[in-house]
Amino acid sequence: MKYYAVIDTNVLVSAMLKWDSVPGNVMALAFDGPIVPVLNREILHEYRTVLSRPSRLS
Repeated sequence: MKYYAVIDTNVLVSAMLKWDSVPGNVMALAFDGPIVPVLNREILHEYRTVLSRPSRLS
């Protein structure tokens, strides 16, 4: 069975910070499994905007 889901930006960022986590598992399923990400221009724009921000960890 396939599941269609909008992947929130917070889930994407959290998965990148800690792959071994619930958000990481969601992204792993989106890459290899039953989750099919739902995307549109607005979502892609938000991903680009958020992911291009300078890190506050530096």
